[in-house]
Parts: sequence; C-alpha cells; structure tokens
Amino acid sequence: MPIFTQPHPTAEISRFPSPKPESPVFNDQGRPGAMLFMESWPAPKIDTPEDAALACPAPHVVACAHAAVVMDLQRPDVDMVVWGRRVPMAWEISLTEWSSSSSPLTLFGTPSEIADCLATPAVRQDWPPVILTDVRDLSSLFGALTGGVRQHIRLMTPPSGEAAFELPPDVLRLICGYGRTGAEWCCSQDPKSGIVSALSPFAVAFIKGAAEGEPGCLHRLPASVPNGAMPGPILVMDTVSR
Repeated sequence: MPIFTQPHPTAEISRFPSPKPESPVFNDQGRPGAMLFMESWPAPKIDTPEDAALACPAPHVVACAHAAVVMDLQRPDVDMVVWGRRVPMAWEISLTEWSSSSSPLTLFGTPSEIADCLATPAVRQDWPPVILTDVRDLSSLFGALTGGVRQHIRLMTPPSGEAAFELPPDVLRLICGYGRTGAEWCCSQDPKSGIVSALSPFAVAFIKGAAEGEPGCLHRLPASVPNGAMPGPILVMDTVSR
C-alpha cells in the first residue's frame, strides 16, 4: 500500500476548457435529451458590521446530471459541485450482497498507485468489484482535476452515530455514497438553524477547501440508522498537498 511522507507542491484545480454552448447533451440512448441543472446562490453580502455578525453566508453549489458539471470547479465563486450521475441497475443489485462488516479501506498515493492497490486480492475479497472499479475511476478523475497530487482515500461503512459537520482538510474533497443515501451538506454556517440537504445515492460531490476569508461548505457523512435500512458504504477522497 503506497504511503508517502515527503512534501508536495500545493495542489490547484486544473483548468479545463469550458464546454461549448452549442454542444448537445445526450441521454443513455445517444439522442439529445434534457439535463437537470440546479444552482444554489449564496445570499448577498452584508455591508454593515452589525448585520454581518448576524448573517450566515451560504455556500455556492452547482449540481447537474451531466459529468461536464465538474468543469465548474474552475469557477472561483463555486464552493461545491455535485455530479448527480445515473448508474446501472446492476450496481444496486451488487450492493445487496455487500456486508457492512467489510474492513475500512484507507489508501495514500497517486492515482496509479491507488489503482494498483485496488487490484490486489486482499482488497478485492472484501469489497464488491463494482465499487472498487468506481473508486479507481473516480480517483483517476480526481487526479485529473487536481494535477495528479497524492490522494487520501477512505472507503468505509457510515458512522454508527451522528457525524459532525466539517470542512475539507485540503484543496478538494470528493464524497460519494453507495446505497440508499449520500452525504449531507448545510446551506449555512450554522447547522442548528440552516437547512440540511442529503445528496442522492451514487451522486459525486466535489467540495473545495475553504479559502481564506470564505465560509466554505459544511458537510457530514450519513449515519447508520438503528434497525433501519443500511445506508451503504461511503467513499471520501481528499487531496494531500500540504
């Protein structure tokens, strides 16, 4: 398992060419189709110090069913991008055979080193192949977006209790929930009063680390519900640039 300790230059979100407005969007049958797009805008900034102290800035979130939405990560005003992808029914069927007793998987390394580890027999016997293949592909995409910096990957079962809200520890974080629910995020900086929304299963969230002077996007992992439906495994992927 590749583990690194040497320093690495600070990661940056790689710039991709913006998609052309005239480019068609295709559905599963290859025909032009509709694409769901949502954008959550933060409230206007408060000018007076008195009002600013009472304000709770909201994160700027962009969500879309098309993979091209990840290009919005290059926008400096966006805090989180959600790729609400559609996955084959076979994925859900394969997860019915998954056991929540699987050992948590923690990996450090470059995308190519991560891919090598995911192919080892010890890892493959503990996790469904469909999940490991997806982790490999998402690691490759994550590496393309961040310039190939080292990654810290965790594949695990949801926490038994309610998880605390947090911000990404580094430049970029990816979260994906395999199963009945996904991660949760708060529309403000106060989870006690703000609206908490849950991502759909298999949706991939890319959350930027909070820049200096910016609020960032608070989020948390879904919790297991006692005697309830199994949420499914959770993938958390962070850049390691510091």
